[in-house]
Amino acid sequence: MNRILVLLFALAILGIGGAAAWYLVNSRNDAFGPTPEVVLPEPNENLAIYTNGPYGFTLFYPEAADVSYEFDPTYHLGSAWRANALPDVPGDPLVSIVPYAVSSENSYPRYFNAMVRVGASADPQEVERCEKVGVNEGETALSDRTINGRVWKAFSFESAGMMQYARGISYRTIHEDVCIALEQVRTGSSYREDAPSERDIAEATLDAEFENLDAIVASFVFVR
Repeated sequence: MNRILVLLFALAILGIGGAAAWYLVNSRNDAFGPTPEVVLPEPNENLAIYTNGPYGFTLFYPEAADVSYEFDPTYHLGSAWRANALPDVPGDPLVSIVPYAVSSENSYPRYFNAMVRVGASADPQEVERCEKVGVNEGETALSDRTINGRVWKAFSFESAGMMQYARGISYRTIHEDVCIALEQVRTGSSYREDAPSERDIAEATLDAEFENLDAIVASFVFVR
């Protein structure tokens, strides 16, 4: 299917008419400044689109990626709606996109997953702490990032032990009184006691797969 038509259909579902009206009203007044440019990937046969109506956003991802609407827990990264979420506080895992995953019984790494996850919580506790660094949870504040006109707070996080790890970047913003977490994550095994093998995957390759996730993050856009 033509990806442009798919995107137009998705935007129509999410109420792009309201967003367009906002644009027409505000673009007449230069006092509001220029309207942020929305930069989306060029539609092609290798990309698919994910659209979320309840929370009003869309993003593109590699068509061959594994997509789930629940978060599979791995060591140091649970199934909560975002990394370092408060325990027993409501939140919704929305989509997990895994373009790259490997596993092995006798080569490096024993397992590795590169993924983008999006979650949301309207709980007042989570909304209140949404854009604050979780120092006690091992987060470090990074520079804010603007993604298609929206400024997101950014936090790095890492947890490791038992020769396994989870680390990444958690982008968070409050949209329509809901905390939205857009997370670029890598999880894996650091076990290296096997003899070197031609099946081993170089660390540079794993790093590159993690960096490739940024294209998915950069395609995220609120459409209302």
